[in-house]
Amino acid sequence: MNYRHIYHAGNFLDVVKHFVLTTLLQKFHEKENAFSIIDTHAGIGAYQLDSIQALKTNEAQQGILKLLHSPHDKSLFENYLRIIHAQKPGIYPGSPLIFRAFLRSQDRLWLSELHPEDFKSLNQIFHKDPQVKVFHQDGYVSLKALLPPKERRGLILIDPPFEDRHEFKALTEGLYESYKRFSTGVYMIWFPIKDLKPIKKFYASLRELEIPKILAVEFLRHQPTIAEMLNGTGLIIVNPPWKLEEKMVPALEALLKIFEFKQGYVRLEWLSEEFSFKKVT
Repeated sequence: MNYRHIYHAGNFLDVVKHFVLTTLLQKFHEKENAFSIIDTHAGIGAYQLDSIQALKTNEAQQGILKLLHSPHDKSLFENYLRIIHAQKPGIYPGSPLIFRAFLRSQDRLWLSELHPEDFKSLNQIFHKDPQVKVFHQDGYVSLKALLPPKERRGLILIDPPFEDRHEFKALTEGLYESYKRFSTGVYMIWFPIKDLKPIKKFYASLRELEIPKILAVEFLRHQPTIAEMLNGTGLIIVNPPWKLEEKMVPALEALLKIFEFKQGYVRLEWLSEEFSFKKVT
């Protein structure tokens, strides 16, 4: 448990992940029915971008700050940026605050964080909020305890720090067990893209689960030729809402231009037989 997200908050990976989250959440708002959200690795909730830790890496400069100061049209990111602008100056919202911004009176949010200090910070934000529960426990344990939700509509974010070299295996097993409990939920899994070999194995293991709708989304700043380098970010979306790609792909392509990733690209691939085609942009 050495990973601390404050060193990386607001980087380009966060922007991609959180933009896609807001796009998914907008889809949930298309129906009045209540929904629940589970965040398995919630972090501290809010990040001070001018803190010593954040400035040590200054990754936000090439992420959210680059987007905010970009002269390019930002209308595709309206919902995401509305949440950013709603924060106090210098604060970047983690996924818990983004989720909270989308809760209606009938919706609920469950947050899990195992790191003791991060749990305290997270709980300080939400301990008086009746719609939010914060758990000091492993996120995979939370999935077993909380699924299925009574609402029968739900979004589950599984966003581990990837400190464990067996994380892809844990993700596959966690998704399998969760899907058995709650097959109608929308799941989003985040992962870093470095070496392609373990990612290909991960995709193969997901195909073996025989889940009907699994979409892989890759956002790369350049060709992943150096396995030790952080080359991009990936997302697995299970049960993606109808026409999600139409909202998501143009915005991700716009981010490539905003971040000046001249050799970057976006790639989508269905990992299920029901949708066996690939799409490359």
